[in-house]
Amino acid sequence: MKIDSFNKVLIKTTPKGQGVFANYNFTEGETVIIGKRVKVVPDRTVYSLQMGFDLHIDIDEPGRLINHSCSPNTGVRNNEFGGYDFVAISNIALLEEITFDYETTECIVSAFSKCLCGSVNCRVIICGFNFNSEELKLKSNKFIADYLK
Repeated sequence: MKIDSFNKVLIKTTPKGQGVFANYNFTEGETVIIGKRVKVVPDRTVYSLQMGFDLHIDIDEPGRLINHSCSPNTGVRNNEFGGYDFVAISNIALLEEITFDYETTECIVSAFSKCLCGSVNCRVIICGFNFNSEELKLKSNKFIADYLK
């Protein structure tokens, strides 16, 4: 287990691999993690995030370890560091896993295709923003990558 420098989140190993967990009670609207760009990558990877139609980046930890959920507790917002802020879209309790919807940054998801989030609203198959319903696109509009708006 590793705790970040601000002691508000911690990284733990789970059956799904590493994940990020709240070490603090976050309130809706609060910035949970500031993900800073580390480098531009030539091709998408398991850990890269899409920032533009032809731009994929790596961000620093703990942001790069946030897992996907179809019912996420954070949404993304472009930031001044060339990455994404992860903002609480609901209250997040101490020790709750921090998650975001990968389809809010990726046109096409390549890290995995079958979702394992286990949420009540699980979409099971994760393809990318281009494949989302209009209803989901409208619901996510406030917290999606700027290039997708």
